[in-house]
Amino acid sequence: MGQRRTESFLLRLVVQGDSIDPDAWHGRVQHIGSGDERMFRTLHEVVAFIRGRCEQQRPRDISLDELPPPFP
Repeated sequence: MGQRRTESFLLRLVVQGDSIDPDAWHGRVQHIGSGDERMFRTLHEVVAFIRGRCEQQRPRDISLDELPPPFP
């Protein structure tokens, strides 16, 4: 069985009006472990950011003291 790891992300989503159309959404997504964040205008950009961060991360031990604050 392969190694398992958990990656955490914070998604700040802005929805214009009452729209359920994802084209009307935008916001920021942050990788909690690194503090790296990106603004997005499409769901494709969110998925691409998450995929990229997961591909870059390697399993390692980390203490809570090493984590960046969740809100800049």
